[in-house]
Amino acid sequence: MTLNEKTRPRRRKHATRAGSASSPKPTPHSRTSSHSSQTGNVDSEAEESETEPRTKRIAQAIANVDLTELKKLARTGAGLQTIRNRRRAWPLLLNFRSLTESLREDGREKEDENDEATHPDESQVALDVVRTSLPKSTEYRKDEAATKKRQEQLGTVVCGVLRKYRWLGYYQGFHELALTFLCVFGSERPATEAAKMVALFFVRDAMSSNLDNVLVQLKLLYVVLRVISPEVHALLSELDVPPFFAISWVLTWFAHDIDSFDDICRIYDFLIVSPPLQVVYMAAALIKRNEAAVLGCDRDFAIVHTTLAQLPRTVDGSGGNQWRHIIADSYCLERDYPATKLQHMGACHLPKLSVVNSFEATWRRLDPAQPRPFVGLVPILSGCHPLVSEPEPAAGGAAANGRTDANRMAKVIDLTNTAQKARDLALQHRWPLLIATVASATMAMYAWMLVQQFQMPP
Repeated sequence: MTLNEKTRPRRRKHATRAGSASSPKPTPHSRTSSHSSQTGNVDSEAEESETEPRTKRIAQAIANVDLTELKKLARTGAGLQTIRNRRRAWPLLLNFRSLTESLREDGREKEDENDEATHPDESQVALDVVRTSLPKSTEYRKDEAATKKRQEQLGTVVCGVLRKYRWLGYYQGFHELALTFLCVFGSERPATEAAKMVALFFVRDAMSSNLDNVLVQLKLLYVVLRVISPEVHALLSELDVPPFFAISWVLTWFAHDIDSFDDICRIYDFLIVSPPLQVVYMAAALIKRNEAAVLGCDRDFAIVHTTLAQLPRTVDGSGGNQWRHIIADSYCLERDYPATKLQHMGACHLPKLSVVNSFEATWRRLDPAQPRPFVGLVPILSGCHPLVSEPEPAAGGAAANGRTDANRMAKVIDLTNTAQKARDLALQHRWPLLIATVASATMAMYAWMLVQQFQMPP
């Protein structure tokens, strides 16, 4: 082999970089989209060419309980790949056994018979479960006996979560979330644990007495579209199309709108290692990827709404690689426009105890080695949902103490979000990493001091 032959690949690689450097600078509206699209393409191509190493990396990360590597694998490429891998990895990623059941949500000792009391929403659960069919997968039989068995198990899973945390309210669609976990784990107990963690830390806002805060999340979808796809945003504003077409995407994590169970599992790989609002960024990335189809349809309210509502099935029929690109795009969107910044941009503010704003202050404190009751993370007043507003209680008594704990928790959440915002701002402006680290450490220290001062669980 000659010297020229040895150096030829290196010159080609250099030429490629030079070509990309000379490309025109993207506009502010297209910067995030083009960058995330390139990221998605690179990740997908790399993962497709390294299937064998990825399998070994997943097995090694699970064996070593390497959560950082597992999260990276869940975010990129083909995700965790198989149901067998997910049965081992999802319990680690969802912090199984990090919540103790030794205390009830009012702080008193739990009595086992309370878990058997019927939840008020179980009648609606029964109606939804009967209408549920198994997802399309080669791993599941579609005969009547298998379907009936899964329906019975699904009812057990959903009711198990509701009976354990009676202040949670059921919404139509939660059973589809639970069904995904049931089909992956194959039995009620781990599926109930997974559904419980998702209910408490990811979709808790939807399990209140109304969907008001979910509608605020959907408004944030339009805030993202205004930045990354101004033409689509202008069309939706002109026709006054509300974001209701995306409500099933958010409530079921696309499980209601996708037929392929492999694609559903791939999306769940990503969402369980992401903040609660990540599904909204996925919705925005999905629309951005299909903006030509949206802009090309007739300018009619019903047609535009129907076109948007059917986008997941359009992607579902085009192959799983499309979802990989959408996942990569949405990951970049979340980094560029985190939840706190997005709320400020759109003047759409969620409550401090919303699952979106309290996630950083609660999820990071979970540790399976030191289980704690959920009430130690988010105060539950008189057995009510954290987002339920109550009149100010009289001075003294357990109710007053509960309200005080809620106010303290709100302060801790504020400090935690401020620390995260300071770090994001420093990294965004490419300040030295030391400054970002100091800002985060300082705010975390203040949060810790506040926790200790008020004798809240560490």
